[in-house]
Amino acid sequence: MRFLLTILIWIFFVGGLWGYTTQRDASLPKGPAQVTAPKVLTGSYVLEITPSFSIEKDPFALALDDDASQTPGLEIRLNGRALGVDAGQIKRGKVIRITKNLKLSQGFNEFYVKASPPMAETDLDHGLRVRLLDRGVPVVDQTVWGSSGAVVAGTVSFSLAAQKEDVHD
Repeated sequence: MRFLLTILIWIFFVGGLWGYTTQRDASLPKGPAQVTAPKVLTGSYVLEITPSFSIEKDPFALALDDDASQTPGLEIRLNGRALGVDAGQIKRGKVIRITKNLKLSQGFNEFYVKASPPMAETDLDHGLRVRLLDRGVPVVDQTVWGSSGAVVAGTVSFSLAAQKEDVHD
């Protein structure tokens, strides 16, 4: 009798587990998800970065060979893609304007900024003001802060809607 009861309990638990996994797997999608390419917005977008400090090369950063294209001490990325900046433009309080290669997508976008303050200013808090303008009108205006001389790094996330055409009748 014990042997028969053991078999029935085993069938109950294993059968229940099999039924659960079969039902769970039936609700999964049958194929890979179809990802559509994001729609690239066209417009007169300008990215402005204003540092509150003189940007210098990070003395503690790991130097790799592929970093030769990067501006020393400053990294700007749009949706994971690096944006180039002229190294001669980087000074305290001077606005760095980027107009090239701004391929903004309809919907979610994200800027990643990282800059190294001077070693002599380790007791100060520093900030990077990030502004995105469309035809002179601010779309995004946010400041990324670093405290006590730390590397200033952060993300600025925002969403863009499709632009409506101006129709004049």
